[in-house]
Amino acid sequence: ATPQMVKYAEDAGKFMANNKLTNSKIRSIYGEIKRIQMGEFEKEKSSFYLLKPKVAYALGRDDSNEGLRLFKLIFDKYSADVVDQKTFHNFCNFIEAILAYHKAYGGRD
Repeated sequence: ATPQMVKYAEDAGKFMANNKLTNSKIRSIYGEIKRIQMGEFEKEKSSFYLLKPKVAYALGRDDSNEGLRLFKLIFDKYSADVVDQKTFHNFCNFIEAILAYHKAYGGRD
């Protein structure tokens, strides 16, 4: 992680908290990320790739939600870089940082 990534995570988390993203909107997605993280990425690869349509579906159900729209943009951009355990681990850390800032800036359940 770089200082720029941490700042980006903070800005993104703050925007999401201020723009209608609730934990319940992404709980199932985050839960699945954590479940995959407990196992081996190679064995869980297909589950990871299926998260992208889940994120799209969540936004489709609430397409005026700007916080969720940003989450989807970030998810799509950074999940494309995931190819192995190491890159998946980096992706998880980044998403967790965003969600930590989301909570810190008053993101609701």
